[in-house]
Amino acid sequence: MGGGIAGVTTARRLRNLAPKAQVTLVEAEPRPYYLRPGLIDVLSGDKSLDDISPYPLSWYEGQGIEYRPGSAAVGLQPALRRVFLSSGEELSYDRVLLATGAEAFRPPIPGADLPGVFTLRTAADVERIRARAEVAHAALVIGGGWLGLEAARALRACGLSVVVLERSLWPLFRQLDREGGEVLKGRLEGLGIRVIVGTSCRALEGRGQVERAVLESGEKIEAGLVVMAAGIRPRTALAAEADLAVDRGIVVDERMATSAPGVYACGDAAEWQGRVYGIIPAAREQAEVAAANMVEPGSAVYAGTVVQNRLKVAGVDLLCLGETQAQGGPGEEHRLVDPKGGSYRKLVVRQGSLVGAILLGDLSGEGAIRELIASGKPVGGLLPALLSPRD
Repeated sequence: MGGGIAGVTTARRLRNLAPKAQVTLVEAEPRPYYLRPGLIDVLSGDKSLDDISPYPLSWYEGQGIEYRPGSAAVGLQPALRRVFLSSGEELSYDRVLLATGAEAFRPPIPGADLPGVFTLRTAADVERIRARAEVAHAALVIGGGWLGLEAARALRACGLSVVVLERSLWPLFRQLDREGGEVLKGRLEGLGIRVIVGTSCRALEGRGQVERAVLESGEKIEAGLVVMAAGIRPRTALAAEADLAVDRGIVVDERMATSAPGVYACGDAAEWQGRVYGIIPAAREQAEVAAANMVEPGSAVYAGTVVQNRLKVAGVDLLCLGETQAQGGPGEEHRLVDPKGGSYRKLVVRQGSLVGAILLGDLSGEGAIRELIASGKPVGGLLPALLSPRD
């Protein structure tokens, strides 16, 4: 259940592992799977929805996957091994996967329901934002995380003036430390994107539609378009109503199995060892493990995913790998800071091994850094060259 990256990867893997099995993919959205990160390029006008939709309907048919778009799962009864759809249909199963994903979080800000205020999570969201961008002149993005900064870049490409509002003390607060955040902030502002940090939005105002934001600092920001990029929340209602173990996400073990026999979960909806990753590499890796165990229980184990995020905002390259220790931690931190040149490098070493890195403005040495983090080999005398690879 769920036709995003987790669901599609699982269905494809199931078909390979069990060629004769009946595989049904239920998806609430009406259109086939699309690359969610590609929505930013659709918003900017660089790509169309078709460009980021790798699998046409004919692909599912060719794979022997029964695909049901526009069919939301509204009920699950593990004891009866049955799924209930919004159409009124009932489906039986031997194994079922919950890949219900996540939804955009909309902060409870007064005026958040005004026309012109959006979240950015689906193709329909992008279509609505693009339509609004044609009549608006100024945009406000609430949230200075990965999505917020990508959305800001796309809105600038649409010709709007853009302000990013981040309540923490620097953008990408969870990934960058203060020095890296300040370098990134300077690069963004040099490209015409204003970044306001250390304050929140008190209210959104306007007569019949959004016109401005009032900040906690008292400042007013004119904006005819507002995008809330304040994070995501796993979709757990279906699992909770079926009495599955749920915390932040649907709780799973190392086999991606939930608390109910025959029920598995993966992707943005799943919580493994207290963690909800919310990133594509984790969704893919979890899906592979879930598929294997759905065919042969106990045949595969999930051991976690190395977190990696890549951002490019109008020429600003940023790569975060592994444990970046944004707010400090047990690892040794080695930095190279060049505010004037707009570059910043940070390597995190623990017990002699490289466990994390931040590369901003200069991605040279990326391959060697990735390999060292993945292998856990001692970094030894390589550290100076990795920290300043062009010297």
